[in-house]
Amino acid sequence: MNDQSITESLAAQPHDKPLTFLDDELRPTTISLGELRARAETTAGVLRYKYGIGPGHRVCVLGRTSLAMITTLFGVWRAGAAVTVLPLPRTGRADDLLKLVQRRVAAAHGSLVVTDQTTATALNGKFSGPVVDFPSLSLSLAGSPVPLPTAHDTALLQFTSGTTAVPRAVAVTQGQIVTNSAQCFAAGGVAPEDTFVSWLPLFHDMGIIFLTGAIVHGYHACTMDTHTFSSRPGSWLEVLTTYRAAATVAPNFAYGLAHRYLSLRRNRYDLSSLRFAVNGAEPIDADALQRFTTAAGEYGMPPTAMAPSYGLAEATLAVTLGRHDETYRSITVDRGALELGRVEETPAGNGRTFVDCGTPINRTELTITDDSGAALADGQIGSIRVQGPGVVDQYWTADGTAHPIPLLDGSHRLVTGDLGFIRDGRLYVCGRQKDMIIVAGRNLYPEDFEFTTERVQGIRLGNVMAFSLPATESMVVVAETSLVGTPAMELAHTVRETLSQELSYTPHDVVLVSPKTLPKTTSGKRQRNQCRTQYETNQLTIRASTLATK
Repeated sequence: MNDQSITESLAAQPHDKPLTFLDDELRPTTISLGELRARAETTAGVLRYKYGIGPGHRVCVLGRTSLAMITTLFGVWRAGAAVTVLPLPRTGRADDLLKLVQRRVAAAHGSLVVTDQTTATALNGKFSGPVVDFPSLSLSLAGSPVPLPTAHDTALLQFTSGTTAVPRAVAVTQGQIVTNSAQCFAAGGVAPEDTFVSWLPLFHDMGIIFLTGAIVHGYHACTMDTHTFSSRPGSWLEVLTTYRAAATVAPNFAYGLAHRYLSLRRNRYDLSSLRFAVNGAEPIDADALQRFTTAAGEYGMPPTAMAPSYGLAEATLAVTLGRHDETYRSITVDRGALELGRVEETPAGNGRTFVDCGTPINRTELTITDDSGAALADGQIGSIRVQGPGVVDQYWTADGTAHPIPLLDGSHRLVTGDLGFIRDGRLYVCGRQKDMIIVAGRNLYPEDFEFTTERVQGIRLGNVMAFSLPATESMVVVAETSLVGTPAMELAHTVRETLSQELSYTPHDVVLVSPKTLPKTTSGKRQRNQCRTQYETNQLTIRASTLATK
């Protein structure tokens, strides 16, 4: 039962516990949780008595991570309203920003947009409701105390990633955020005196729920804006070192970048305090993870710290997590058996290696089933289905009606759309069911082709997409590269030959495109369906194609 609100959980923490924000130069600004509570009270009063915001309303928040944004989030929750954090467009163009904000505000039926002063000026008059800046919510208004929110009030309208379909919204309650985050930190063995570090964007469920959880459960939360990390990835390692962080969270690609920094800059970092490094939000490359864990071990990180995970917005966030006192496991599966839906272990290098994503968090049950919903035995690949207090039962709609596509099966289990298997109680995720490619009776997983392609020198890490062509048994691989001309063409053929040799399948086409042109969600996930559409309609910025030279 989710019986505590965000406001109640925050109120239970020590008044003097710090919350630290780091700017782009890693200069800290720190406030106490007592001050955060006071600011949230003021914001809630302004929201209620000036704008009429309360339970049932949705406030759209836009901007870079800052103390002002964090204060606003807690003020909205104190008022009993829900937040939807809007992503910033990848292009940075003003017209793209306006279109994205208009689309999300309309989808959320937002009553108010809160942003920085410059953006507020640019957006004013573009919506039916008001657009205000962060400082305007800090001006105290006279009025009766705002009624306390409950654990059942909706706290977050989280739009799903949209990797295989148009993004849908999931309504998560205050109690679900408090409970799910508590279970995550419990799995990590995080103690009250520990520091948690994050650079994840707050429009991403992993970013907002982990940061909120760290604050309301009384840890020292130390955060910075995503731009700080993306412009200088080594800043993350610097902060982990300086603040003696015990816990952090990031997607798989970030650990790959961190490995490069650890390899290039010896004796600069100290990761001996790190006990819980959550890896989630995207498929996990076993080789990349092993490289990071080995390199981080040379800087003091214990092998038990790495915690691969599995989760999704429809379950609030986490479903399974690696434990702080266990070392993650990996298993190499024979590719032929995998393509037939079986798990047969084979020596490393002769198959596809999976990393375990841990065990279910407390009070959450996970079942692997066939398409009919019947449970499968351990070691059999099937549909991942979930039950627990974090699971929502339908997608959100403004009028409260259920989305026509149900989330739960007849046994009230969330049908995740992912394929996986259980081995010794641990979950191994194979990939998205909709993304699986069937060729000549073989079940091919795009992740295999993407990970293998990424290891070819000249291909940009994390920027490869594999997909099938409709009504055919043909696969296409599209990857980004900085090369042009003859070197790019030679690289395309190298990729094609590598895939043919290592995966025993030759793609119909290997296409190389310009950097930063592949379609991704706002949280950086691959959008294979959109990439397929761009390929079919000749919208890709092609630098080389193996098909074009046949």
